[in-house]
Amino acid sequence: MSFCGQLIGVAAGVFALLVFGLFDAGSDLIGVTWPRAGALTLALCLTLAVMVWLHVPHAPAGATTLIVAAGLMTAPSQLSIRLLAVLVMIGQAILINRALGVPFPLWGPRGDASA
Repeated sequence: MSFCGQLIGVAAGVFALLVFGLFDAGSDLIGVTWPRAGALTLALCLTLAVMVWLHVPHAPAGATTLIVAAGLMTAPSQLSIRLLAVLVMIGQAILINRALGVPFPLWGPRGDASA
């Protein structure tokens, strides 16, 4: 589920930048403008709403969407590398937990507390 949350966060951040016309504006962390504040707000609200709607909660995706909406990561290569890194971390978690005999389900039925 963490990959889905990260993907939603990236997509929402890019969408918010496009809506507010900031995609090519670069980062802006000092003296945040109203359009940037709007993009940050839209991105975070959209990320949280879609994750709740799809039942894929993943808190770190909120940080991802803010990083993208702040303009710190907008190049397709940067976004692809971020998502690839998430896949690598998921794979590592699966391997380590399986090696230690700790159940780490890839998915579970809805309502299953272990999923």
